[in-house]
Amino acid sequence: MIEENKIQLEQIVAPSTFGTQFLNPQKIVAQLEMRPGMKVAHFGCGTGYFTFPIAGKIGEKGTIWALDILEHKIELIRSNTKVLGLGNVIVKRVNLEKPNGSGLEDGSADWVVMVNMLYQNSRQNQILGEAKRILNSTGRILLIDWKTASGSFGPEMHTRIAKEDLLKMIRKNGLGIAQELEIGQLYFGMILTK
Repeated sequence: MIEENKIQLEQIVAPSTFGTQFLNPQKIVAQLEMRPGMKVAHFGCGTGYFTFPIAGKIGEKGTIWALDILEHKIELIRSNTKVLGLGNVIVKRVNLEKPNGSGLEDGSADWVVMVNMLYQNSRQNQILGEAKRILNSTGRILLIDWKTASGSFGPEMHTRIAKEDLLKMIRKNGLGIAQELEIGQLYFGMILTK
């Protein structure tokens, strides 16, 4: 069913859509070591710019949990999931700033994806800890966020997290950095390990 809906899927997450003009989810996801059958948690999924490309990559035997606190975003993903006939997307409204906020089991995910969401939250350490909790022993975290370099596009500068501060949080949560990613002039990216 996923392959049959490829054209519709590309229309939903087309690079010309606002929010993906500077990030190319398809290109980023294509480079990740995600395999069919894997289980992925997308923290702060928004409207699904990364959810849907990941759903295609992990296939019908995989599972992606699309997790967000905003009901209108969740409803949009639910609607698009139904239209596309995607049975591997599980949509949940959650509060990741609370203990066990994802509602997922310990060690249940192969990947956690966090794209441009940490800067929007006040309890970043809690969110990183939750990501670590649900990762299995070989799991990975894809983390992409806004650079603090000056610019007129993006969130206000005071809301962004300096990369150095984020590195301290990563170490505090007992996570390692497997790889730094070249994302572009507006973002930094990393793959973290448990």
